[in-house]
Amino acid sequence: MRLPLYICGAVGSALLLTDPAAAKLVVVQIVDLTEMAMSTEGGEATLYRVQDTKPAVCKIEAIHYGETGKSIHVFDFGAKLLDAELSEYRYKTPLNVDPKAKSILSRKLTLDSREGREKLTAEFEKYKSLFDAGNLAKCLGS
Repeated sequence: MRLPLYICGAVGSALLLTDPAAAKLVVVQIVDLTEMAMSTEGGEATLYRVQDTKPAVCKIEAIHYGETGKSIHVFDFGAKLLDAELSEYRYKTPLNVDPKAKSILSRKLTLDSREGREKLTAEFEKYKSLFDAGNLAKCLGS
């Protein structure tokens, strides 16, 4: 079984410690970002628990859609933030012109740069606060 490309960093490392075919991402909670006025053309943030990892590893994936592009935030965490990535895509033509427009990666940030650490650490706290405390505790197995 080939793992999806969006499984990155600490989650990917944790999955390598287990049998990749047996490792699963389990959805704990989904938040509609449009209802929270965080995404103009739709979007959602999903909290996942990575099964069979010790210590517990969780993941937040937030996708924002816009008329001219989309952004995807991915955060891997346990007791603290382990890895994070922001990928921003721009559509070759606006969606109102071509609803099936292809997207191109226009920017990628990771924790490897100072800008990435500052921005992604702040973004992680913002997205983490969207989820119920009980679901975060469940995600981490506490």
